Amino acid sequence: MSVRSGSALRFAAFDLDGTLLAVDGTFRPDLTRRFLGLRRQGVVPLLVTGRTAGSFRHVDPDGAHLGALEDRVLLSDGNVVLNRATGALTTLRSLPAAAFGRLAEAGLSNLVAEVDGALVATSRRAALQYTRGYALPRSEVVVEPGLDRAAGTLTGVTVFDTCPDLDVLLTGVPHEIDRIGAFGAAVIRPEGTCKASGLAEYLSRYWGRSGLDTVVAFGDAHNDGCLLGSAALGVAVAGADEVAVRHSDIRLTEPIETFLATFEPALVRRATHQAGSVAGGGAGEPCFGAHVRGRPAGGDR
Repeated sequence: MSVRSGSALRFAAFDLDGTLLAVDGTFRPDLTRRFLGLRRQGVVPLLVTGRTAGSFRHVDPDGAHLGALEDRVLLSDGNVVLNRATGALTTLRSLPAAAFGRLAEAGLSNLVAEVDGALVATSRRAALQYTRGYALPRSEVVVEPGLDRAAGTLTGVTVFDTCPDLDVLLTGVPHEIDRIGAFGAAVIRPEGTCKASGLAEYLSRYWGRSGLDTVVAFGDAHNDGCLLGSAALGVAVAGADEVAVRHSDIRLTEPIETFLATFEPALVRRATHQAGSVAGGGAGEPCFGAHVRGRPAGGDR
């Protein structure tokens, strides 16, 4: 086993849904013990998830499973940092107000906006679909047809209407679009939103680290692609999709907790090539487009 780095592993970045959570939404066993085991080896376990603050707070409210993780959690695909100890949110990027205005003017009526960490829907249908998708209490999403409460920092809009031309609709508005097949929805986020870029910025801001060459990353889905491809060691968990597997160094067939039980970062052999070069990151850039469905990523293995 080798890593794309000349430095020791110091951080372990974990996706949540499909990686730490099983298909039924429950936590995989023995996670706390595995996270503590990483800490004893000098590796800080971090969470990097696509969930919003509103959908994340119900995942593990008493910290029974995630209490051994770093207190700061990267949400919204790395775009929002939540301090679990204080509840404070720090937004790295935001959507311009024009994004929602364009959607409303086009007659789209089933939207859920992420505003200052809260969830505001334009219809009861959108609120119901969102809460069902994330197994949230219905009270977590406020229904405000005119989105009067959406005047704060906009970090994402989930669209449940059928609209194949969202990119055309948002021409001139910097954005990213991620289509979620399981929900039958599209999520619009600020341009540049990516777990790899968000983690790189987080490590620079809070840890004084440059790049992802001391990170081992675990994920299962297309939005983990850049992270797996840019980390020193990328691990696609059992059942991961094609994008995650293509940009990873290791594909697990056993449960992640089994892998972590015997994983010893200090014994991982060092390789000499630059982080990102094997899986398509090119020049060590943390984001190379693998997180966006249908966007070609250069240098695929």
